[in-house]
Amino acid sequence: MQLPTAYLTPALLRCSLFNGYSLPLAPYVERTVYEYELEYFIRSDGGIRVNGRFLPFSAGEINVRKPGQVVQGVPPYECYTLVADMVGNTSRSQNLMFGCAEEAQERYENPLLESLPDKLSPAKKELIAGLFETILQNQDSPAELSAFQVRSSLYFLFSELFRESADQRLTGNTAAVRGAIQHIREHFAEPVSIDALIHQSGLSHSSFHRRFLAETGLTPGQYITLLRIEQAKNLLSFTQTPVGEIGALCGYSDHVYFSRIFRQQTGMSPSAYRRMTEK
Repeated sequence: MQLPTAYLTPALLRCSLFNGYSLPLAPYVERTVYEYELEYFIRSDGGIRVNGRFLPFSAGEINVRKPGQVVQGVPPYECYTLVADMVGNTSRSQNLMFGCAEEAQERYENPLLESLPDKLSPAKKELIAGLFETILQNQDSPAELSAFQVRSSLYFLFSELFRESADQRLTGNTAAVRGAIQHIREHFAEPVSIDALIHQSGLSHSSFHRRFLAETGLTPGQYITLLRIEQAKNLLSFTQTPVGEIGALCGYSDHVYFSRIFRQQTGMSPSAYRRMTEK
């Protein structure tokens, strides 16, 4: 199911602190993920198997888990563990540690959720650790202020993860992809020839697409769309430029096509987005 970004309302199901250094070093039981889960590693000499692939983790790194993944912890490590429902359903939060198949939320497709990699190394580690700790300390309090702190910290946490994920996608790891990204960022509002990017990279067609997807999490076309829609959102929020002109400024000569793409990416029309940001 395609979930518009505007409908993302992360709600806490459970947050806990786990210390695997006091347990036997054998790998834990393999299990299926049914909710969106985050683990922030306080210290680690182990890692996580995700769909059979082992990912080592160090202090300050985050494992992002999505519904449908099969995971297995490989100790030792100590971490915050957080389970969230991304459509605001808190009815299952009581005593929940991990979701189950019978109660799991539906597998939603969303550009921001899909952008999150299995492993993130956030730049603002102290900030991220503080958000986890705030959520942990306030989750069981009946006070309204505590509930507000949990809710606001959760939104802030996911916002930071989305931003970190976008920052990593906007750089690239190899010269070929970095060169393509630089060209796209400089010319995304113009017609961009993917074939020209491939020629400049020196890679074959299949190698270029495979490497670009691996390093950014997006195809070249999706990357261009991402930059165009972000620019459109900025123009809609901070200028009074007519919607039709904004489409042209962002690389869409056909305003009807622009509106359709914008709605696909955000869940609302350009005009509705402008009205929302004016409130």
